[in-house]
Order: sequence, then C-alpha cells, then structure tokens
Amino acid sequence: MACSVTLSDVTYSCDDLGVGGITELYLVNKADLTATVGEGLNGADFSTDGSRTITGTIAAIDAADGVEMEFNNKDGFSFFGEVKTVNADGTTSTVPTISFETPKMSPEKVTALNQMAKAGSELVALVATAANTYHVVGYDYGLYINTIDGNSGTARAEKNRFQVTITGEEDGLSYSLPETSNDNGKAEFDTLVGSIKA
Repeated sequence: MACSVTLSDVTYSCDDLGVGGITELYLVNKADLTATVGEGLNGADFSTDGSRTITGTIAAIDAADGVEMEFNNKDGFSFFGEVKTVNADGTTSTVPTISFETPKMSPEKVTALNQMAKAGSELVALVATAANTYHVVGYDYGLYINTIDGNSGTARAEKNRFQVTITGEEDGLSYSLPETSNDNGKAEFDTLVGSIKA
C-alpha cells in the first residue's frame, strides 16, 4: 500500500530573487543550543506540519558560544547547499554542505581551524544567503568540519587562502525561522546572531 503525502504548490514569481551565494555564516556548538525544555532552540518549539520552521522566540546566543566565519562573498567559492535523497525502501537522508574561503594562511587561522576541526564535534550553522533566506543547519545531529584546504598559490595572481567545507547528515532540509512582516525570518536571524556580532 502506498503512503499518502501532503501535496503543496511550489510557486514561481518573477519577484523571487535568484541571486546566488551566502552573505553571513556563524557557527555554534550544538550543545550550546540544546534546550532544557521544549523541543527546539533555547526552548522554542518546532512546527509539526513538515515545514521545519522554528516557532516561538529564540533567545540570543551568548557571544562566547558562537563565532562568525568571515569571507569575501564574491570569492566564487563560498556557498550553502543541501541534498535530500529518498530511497524506494523508505529510507531518507539529507546532506548539507557549507563551504567558505578565508584569505591568508595566518597562524591565528591555523590555530582557530585546528581547534574547530575535531572528530566528534557537533556544530550548528546559521546561514544568510544573498537571496534573503535564513537557515539553521545541523540542529538535528550536528555538522562537522570535513576538509580544510590551505594553499599558498603558485603565483602572485593567485590567492593565499584556506577553503573550509562543513557537512553532516540531517533528518530533513534546513530549518527556517518565523517571518515577521514578510522578512523571510531576518528579524529572528538578527536576534539569534546579534550577540555574536556585538
């Protein structure tokens, strides 16, 4: 017997921005977001209608608990993607991937990346895209830094840089944040990362 699924329209509008790229990226230890009450971030509940929208007010993250990953949003490398695979046997998997490039292989960046790239780490990423969408990635099981590629370049016209790739495996596509006045969740995103940026 086949399973019944909820069918929903996926609409297209010429007003939709098709602009690619990410504009902001923050990383937080998953343990720092684990709620002691409720089912979601800092006690906020998740919706149960399949939308994977976090409902309720989300408290700001303490500045000590999160970090901003700075990058050039025109570097032609930094992006956020996720692939959900559904198999005929009923199993599913969703693999998110976040990559960003940061210039200069400085000792400070070597130290910071070494500290974050540890086996068993569970990170949650807060991602803003150029198309004005806002995502909470890795909340189900946590992300980890998969690769760090450092390169000096071979000529002056090439970049001295680190390229970092973060991945994981989740129950579904990334969580979105509740909208305020059609802002796609920007106000909640700003609240969530406000103390990190301070």
